[in-house]
Amino acid sequence: MTESWPVDGTEQGTQERSGVHQPWRTAIAAVELLIALGLAVTAWWAWGRGIVPIYLPGPGGATDVVTRSIGSWLATAIAAGGVGALLVLDAIRQLVLAIRVRDRG
Repeated sequence: MTESWPVDGTEQGTQERSGVHQPWRTAIAAVELLIALGLAVTAWWAWGRGIVPIYLPGPGGATDVVTRSIGSWLATAIAAGGVGALLVLDAIRQLVLAIRVRDRG
């Protein structure tokens, strides 16, 4: 005869540890925030490299300014900003899981 399993899928007599209230997640969140800060600085730096002003002589001695956008630098800045934003969101999630109290019910 086969044994029946409980509805939640765990073996009888064992209880899996919940993923909440694990203080070590705070360290992971701190590392993710530091990496996100580094990516924000990288995005700012790459954006500055992607915008190049070119000064041309204009009519009557005036100077015309043309702005050249370099796509590879701008794409790097956008990618670094996007990955940094995702890391900030995950760091918030890790902090919530680190400090949230587990339901004893």
